[in-house]
Amino acid sequence: MNRPRHLYPIVLFLLLLLTASVTSCRRDAAFHDALLRAEALMETDPQQARAVLAEIEDSILKIEDYPAEEAGQKARKNFQSSIFNFQSKSEAALYALLRTQADYKCRVRLTSDSLPLIATNYYGTKRKTQHAALAQYYLGCTYKDMRRDLDAIDALLRATTLFPDTTNKYYAYSLFELGKEYLKNHMNENAIAAFKRYRVSNICNSDSLNISYADYYLGESAMYIGDDLLADSLYKCVIQNTKTQESVRYDSYYELAKLYYYHWHDSKKAATFLDDYLVFFDNEKGKGASLLLKAEILFEQKDLYSALTFYKKALENSNDLYTNCMANKGLANVMSLLNKPDSTQYCINQYTLLLDSIYSINKQMEITEIQDKHIVEVHDQQLKARHARFMFWMGILAVVLLSGTAITFLLIDRKRKKRYLQAQEELRQANVEVLRAQVDEQPADLDALYRKKLAACQNLFRRTPSARLLLVPPASLTAAQRQTLMDDLTRSFVDIMLDVKNASNAVNDQELMYCILSSLQCSTAQMAELLNTTESTLRSRKARLKEKMPDNLHSLFLS
Repeated sequence: MNRPRHLYPIVLFLLLLLTASVTSCRRDAAFHDALLRAEALMETDPQQARAVLAEIEDSILKIEDYPAEEAGQKARKNFQSSIFNFQSKSEAALYALLRTQADYKCRVRLTSDSLPLIATNYYGTKRKTQHAALAQYYLGCTYKDMRRDLDAIDALLRATTLFPDTTNKYYAYSLFELGKEYLKNHMNENAIAAFKRYRVSNICNSDSLNISYADYYLGESAMYIGDDLLADSLYKCVIQNTKTQESVRYDSYYELAKLYYYHWHDSKKAATFLDDYLVFFDNEKGKGASLLLKAEILFEQKDLYSALTFYKKALENSNDLYTNCMANKGLANVMSLLNKPDSTQYCINQYTLLLDSIYSINKQMEITEIQDKHIVEVHDQQLKARHARFMFWMGILAVVLLSGTAITFLLIDRKRKKRYLQAQEELRQANVEVLRAQVDEQPADLDALYRKKLAACQNLFRRTPSARLLLVPPASLTAAQRQTLMDDLTRSFVDIMLDVKNASNAVNDQELMYCILSSLQCSTAQMAELLNTTESTLRSRKARLKEKMPDNLHSLFLS
């Protein structure tokens, strides 16, 4: 029987479709089996698990088509960022989780949150499962590597609520990493709570090495809250623990040295612990802060030349702003006792510049807000099934309003901080220019730079909260308002006040403040109230300043 010829193309198309379907199924099955193999290897051999995942990428991408190494790396990156386009969502999420886990276990620094976010978006936060908890844990580790502390804390907090079993070792790891993030951000009470929970976990009870880590960080937290005796005993437990890692043991020597010197003022014992620490770091390669501590101890023991050597070593081996600042201060003290006035003045100038550059941003408020938000979210999840629809939508509306208010507050606060930091930067540049002009002995330029520096100080003061009390004064100032205003004036104008004192030692503090208030165009009545004196006294003070101050500084403040 003759078949119609027009059926042949249709039959051929169906055969090709069937072949492609079978091939695709085999490829998907191979991909799934490789993922399961990598997951099974993850705990025992993460390097091999990472190699299996790399093989998956190579087989799908056909990496031999990319002969250049850079092209191959780019192809892998594109594959990882668009994994959902290639496989089912469940396998894509598992691949993203395993790839992040393998990189972290193999000590590859995580620089992008794209893969862990794929895993967290799929596994969610509604059910307590191992995969959901691990996805949040490794998202926190990723943010930790990226130095996004607040996001890391948020993810690690979520991870602790998602583990189905609190005896799980990754639950303990989450507590440990959370404690370190708290400690880094000076939330010491929270850090102690996290480390204590880690200390009693199964993973610590079965491994002395983990106990040593817990004791070390508990000691750090205890020292920060002022419990010196507890810190002392914990650090000594770390030293006596035979399983303690060598670097942690010697870090404990350093912490004990700080404890005995700064808290208990026992320089003899502090020197003993510090010498043990510096032996490990070979003195020449020690940390700058430890060398600074050694110099401080030697200075207290009147060994000036040795102290001088270690202050210089501290500067050479440190990039820390505070360490360099205190080292310059110590050098100034040593140079003064060794009768080297030129070196003393140089060190004082360096100390002043570094001191002005030191500032800190308190993240505790933002971290507390994240904690509160997290607690509210968990509470909402628990009550969601029992609440009526009306109460549910009211809760959503309240969250939106609170979030909008918080975002508005943070934006306003960020803008204020940004302006204040810009003013600090202008003042720092003015300081540098004045110092350069003083060194080059260019008096014509110096007068212009003094005006620029005074303007920078005025700008810095206007960014302080109490500036409104002076620029738009109330009917009368309270004692607290007056003290706050005077403190802000002193902090803002300290650089220009030091210049005046260097030019004329005869000018006292009251006269300096009078000059500052005059430069801000305050009325005589305002100045009399702030300086607690009479208007006639201020007029006579102005006449005396003409004799005490150089003409250029007098005209700068009082013309």
